[in-house]
Amino acid sequence: MKVRIGFVLLIALFWMGCTPTMIQHSQVEATPENLEVWNQVEEYRIAMEERDAQRLMSLVSREYFDNFATTDRSDDDYGYNALAERLAPILRNNAKKVRMKVRLTNLVISEERAEAHFEYTARFLITEGGRDSWESRNDFNRLVFARENDQWKIIEGL
Repeated sequence: MKVRIGFVLLIALFWMGCTPTMIQHSQVEATPENLEVWNQVEEYRIAMEERDAQRLMSLVSREYFDNFATTDRSDDDYGYNALAERLAPILRNNAKKVRMKVRLTNLVISEERAEAHFEYTARFLITEGGRDSWESRNDFNRLVFARENDQWKIIEGL
């Protein structure tokens, strides 16, 4: 009986040792390449919480373009320059506090492109018209990255 219990424990320890390590709160394996992209997502979250537009823009490619999830109209499309012009004033003047949690749901990496799919929960203390109010959001999003000079840069999804 003792031999059987010892054998079962040995198999269990072996099995646990073979289980891949996952990125925190996700089902995505923590490979070096996955962690490299995940760290960029975390940098994005931290920049948002610190309301640091300059730090956030350092994560963004000059090739950034977003159509705001609308393909039937182009008046809401914007690129790097428009993002830079709009983002700094909003973070500086309108967002007094930002709290954000991100849970990675999927990560797809090809040679020079990566897509990080995640669920986020965010709370914003916003000032509009001289009045402060808290807003909450819980949604899914995707950041698309391109490898530039050995670094992952956001090209879509903000």
